[in-house]
Amino acid sequence: MKTGLIILVLAGCFMALPACTEKDEIKATADSNAISLSAVVPNGSRSAATTTATINDFIVYAFTENSMLMDGVKVTRQGGSWTYSPPAYWPVNPVNFYAYSPEIDLSTDITGEGGGHIPGYLNNYNVDLLYAVRKDIAQQAAPVSLNFRHALSKVSMMLSSTNPRLKVVVSYISLKNVYREGSFNFPQASTLASTPDVVGSWTNLKSLSDMITFSIISNEDRVELTPLPTDYTLNNLDYSYVIPQPLTDVQLSDAGYSGTYIEVDCEIFDSATGAKLWPNSKTPNYMLVAQTETGRIVYPASSDLVKAYLPGHAYIYNIQINNPDVLDMIEFDVTMDDYTIDQM
Repeated sequence: MKTGLIILVLAGCFMALPACTEKDEIKATADSNAISLSAVVPNGSRSAATTTATINDFIVYAFTENSMLMDGVKVTRQGGSWTYSPPAYWPVNPVNFYAYSPEIDLSTDITGEGGGHIPGYLNNYNVDLLYAVRKDIAQQAAPVSLNFRHALSKVSMMLSSTNPRLKVVVSYISLKNVYREGSFNFPQASTLASTPDVVGSWTNLKSLSDMITFSIISNEDRVELTPLPTDYTLNNLDYSYVIPQPLTDVQLSDAGYSGTYIEVDCEIFDSATGAKLWPNSKTPNYMLVAQTETGRIVYPASSDLVKAYLPGHAYIYNIQINNPDVLDMIEFDVTMDDYTIDQM
């Protein structure tokens, strides 16, 4: 696997971790001439992502000679096998399979002629959307193995502070200006472990919104940063999945910030005296959060190496807040290690 490394001095620290495919498969028991299925899912960058061990069901479409054989059939894990009803039986001609997981409340446009797509997918930020394609499968006794891939990008923010002189208290974290809606297009070839370049694509991106990863209800819910990098969305909002999309540069104007960027709302105190250090009377207005006592750190989501979020990639931003003196302009060391999922 190739990895890239970049160091910037701006705001935040990025890196991405590799993931590999689980070797275990959950297989359906073949029944006479009935079509049986099995599923393999690549590991995600963190435990929250769906894996072969945690996938519970998927929806499958099957076509032979452009005639529909399975029309959105739900296949469910039962113990160590996959079951569905009514059973579909092997025809004389080869079969094309298209599958996705989990079940979604959307109309799909999947046909035997053009593959298909999922139009108007509205991302909820907490669902790991998977897809799989198997083409030209002739009758076989073994289950049809569906090798699933992640359709979305996974974005996480890890915050820490290693300066013992500072107490950093965070109340809000958000990824700003990302597209929430789009149409997913299945690839035109099989998503085999041996064909990692066969991936789906996204079009018709719209509905710019914010992925809030951490937010408080009251001041008692604020978190104090520690030397251990922590993803504060876990057990808070649990948001980390983003539709793959290009990232735009951050611009500051009289109207405020534009582009794709991360916001961290926080306060910084002297750990020994408890005196508030930032924000203070010298902090510019654009770094203040209206009607609160907090300041706002803003920095780009992109870098020289990452200009877009790609499907099946994970991006982890490691943000350290450590500046001991010049607190009206907080600086960060930024590193990023991009990754793509390896199929094992």
